[in-house]
Amino acid sequence: MIEKIYLGLILVFFILAFAIRNIKTYLATKQSIRGKSLKLSMSIFISTIMYVLIMLRLTLLKPKWIIEIEILNYHSLKSIGYIVIFVGFILGIFALIAMKNSWRVGIKYNQKTILVTTGIYSISRNPYFLSYNILFLGYILIFPSIILIVLYVLLVIIFHKMILEEEEYLKSIHNAKYEAYKNKVNRYLTINLKLFKVHFNILVTIML
Repeated sequence: MIEKIYLGLILVFFILAFAIRNIKTYLATKQSIRGKSLKLSMSIFISTIMYVLIMLRLTLLKPKWIIEIEILNYHSLKSIGYIVIFVGFILGIFALIAMKNSWRVGIKYNQKTILVTTGIYSISRNPYFLSYNILFLGYILIFPSIILIVLYVLLVIIFHKMILEEEEYLKSIHNAKYEAYKNKVNRYLTINLKLFKVHFNILVTIML
């Protein structure tokens, strides 16, 4: 029961943090912060379905049509899943905080924002996309549903294509500054032990 509460709250707070970031940025900029593209709409649609399926799985209903792969139903995988989910959640929160008013959902071609390269963005150029990938992977380790796995693969592919488009856009407006950032920080993750220690200490402080 405690595990289900934990899994449900993580998902709720993850969505809530996203909503708060959107509202705060909109109020600060007085501009629409959501772009328009088929990939963005598809990613929102798929992630919403995954949210609903996970929430249904956490209820007492346990729909029979959410078929799970029994061979992946190992206690050790589930234990890893709880940790993976927490990592994805924290990464997402750090990403949302670091973006401040430069936060956008998709690409807004008529708005030029500041290129954020500090904080969590100094080890990943796309920490929020990465946080989604990690978070949903954690839930799949706990609930290895066939439909969740298929949706997850589709979402990761769409996210990657969105990232590639965003890279071209950022390159066009930030030019050499973005190229320098791109050469220094990897698309998904750059191993920086010194910075990891800093973020780890921040996390420990928050938890205490």
